[in-house]
Amino acid sequence: MSWNLIKRSDQYKAQETILMRSTAGGDVRIALGYPNTYEVGMSNLGMQVVYSILNSIPGVVCERFFLPSEEDIELYKRNGRRLFTLESQRPVSEFQIVAFTIAFEPDFVNIAKIFDLAGLPFTAEERAQHENCPLILAGGAISLLNPEPVADFIDIFCLGEAEHFLPQFIDTYRQWQKEECSRGCLLERLASLRGAYIPSLWHDYYDDQGHFVCCEPREGAPENTIERLHLSASEYGEDCPHSQILTENTELGYSGLVEISRGCAFNCRFCTVGFSYPKIRWKPLDKILEAIEELGQYTNKVGLISATAGTYPHIDALCQYIIGKKMAVAFSSLRVDSLPDSMLQALVSGGSKTITLAPEVGSDALRKVANKRFTDAQYLATAERAFAAGVVNLRMYSMVGLPGEREEHLQALIDLAADTRKLQIKMGRGGGHITLSTGQLIPKPFTPFQWNSVLEKGKAAKSIHYLERGVKRIGGVEFSGESPKQAMIQALLARGDRRFSKVIARVYREPSFSAWLKACAEEGIDYKYELYRERSVKDEVLPWSHLTPVGSLERLRRDEELTRRTVESL
Repeated sequence: MSWNLIKRSDQYKAQETILMRSTAGGDVRIALGYPNTYEVGMSNLGMQVVYSILNSIPGVVCERFFLPSEEDIELYKRNGRRLFTLESQRPVSEFQIVAFTIAFEPDFVNIAKIFDLAGLPFTAEERAQHENCPLILAGGAISLLNPEPVADFIDIFCLGEAEHFLPQFIDTYRQWQKEECSRGCLLERLASLRGAYIPSLWHDYYDDQGHFVCCEPREGAPENTIERLHLSASEYGEDCPHSQILTENTELGYSGLVEISRGCAFNCRFCTVGFSYPKIRWKPLDKILEAIEELGQYTNKVGLISATAGTYPHIDALCQYIIGKKMAVAFSSLRVDSLPDSMLQALVSGGSKTITLAPEVGSDALRKVANKRFTDAQYLATAERAFAAGVVNLRMYSMVGLPGEREEHLQALIDLAADTRKLQIKMGRGGGHITLSTGQLIPKPFTPFQWNSVLEKGKAAKSIHYLERGVKRIGGVEFSGESPKQAMIQALLARGDRRFSKVIARVYREPSFSAWLKACAEEGIDYKYELYRERSVKDEVLPWSHLTPVGSLERLRRDEELTRRTVESL
């Protein structure tokens, strides 16, 4: 019965503690969605920040929606109900604006599922033919990478950091509401905003073999340069984004999230953070402490969001404050080469027995290919300090598929796992576990690896099997390996062009591996050509090239040249 859907919604709300104030009514109604389950979406600080910003604008009412569980999807379909929001249980399709925070490529498929459940036409072109269809806005981490695989689904992207964009977006929308003007007129006005990307004002071209050629502005489109938005260091330091809604129903439990930095100073070549953001920016210590103080009125658990918390200038003082408050703390990332004792003390004093460190590979030489500058000896020294501080279990994150990788490098990783286990026993933590978790390199847009090929599925499976077999010989070490099929699909979505909107529309109901291959073939996409070839660094136009920030291409090319030289020296 549909009342079960309403009951589930009410249960989620009943378990929430809301810190922010919101508008009771307004002339602009926005449904803000995360294309995954409630538990995943409410663990994303970015969505909470956008929700808070929108509800702080006078006259704007913003409500949330999420991808229902498989059980609830069946209930929606069986009862003929359309997807509704959490707050008012009003159908998403009845809002003026539907916005998405998109963090990961696998969630692209969930956007199609949500459109289906909401009764919304999938493409911007289809929605333009229906006067009452909401405007679809999207942003989030994916906007700094390659949004092209869902470009046909979205009316407007906010590229970059949304803090200044959203109020201007609302002002432009309100002005349009007052005038008798077409939807196309609205999009042209929005295109003039800094950070706005209107996919329908751009056209993609392909050659006779169906290979991507370029994406260029349509005739008559505004002649503005696409720009990615980033706050200056002073703007960024004005406040400290933190959780505005606390709930037990998240991946971290009843924990408050606090952002302490954006960007990263290390520029690991497989990671987008160091290349997609400008120079790292830190939150002032007093702002962070204020946020923790507020959250501490409701919870004793806090999660600090930073790609490199260990290099925060005031990390020792911050950790001592948390220890003094007797709070449990989690860090979104722990780096082998920047993990001070204060962070380990804060983790252990808060009850953490397990941490994750990323040796990435088991060879100092291969690690340099990824621009990771620490050594096996440094990794083991950090692990030793962690065990000495009271850590019991250690997860080792690694990857296969780096350029230049050979079997000897895989064996070196197995040996490093064995050495870690020996160290664990030596430090009196032999009752704990070591887990070697291995994924596959996905050469992401806007990284120096963007021109590289993806490791072929068969070779990836062979490498992962080699690691699994080797780890089984080590007592006390477990192995977890990513599916090469899933990595292949993620790589297609991360590096794809606009034709993948049609592929997604074909597979979203049953996204099996064979369905993906079949859909690619039906859309004229040669998946092997897309995945398993090197791109020309000098002159090949990539599906995301028109979104490349000015000046960044040469930086990426220089780093790619350094990568090649490092591979040649292996």
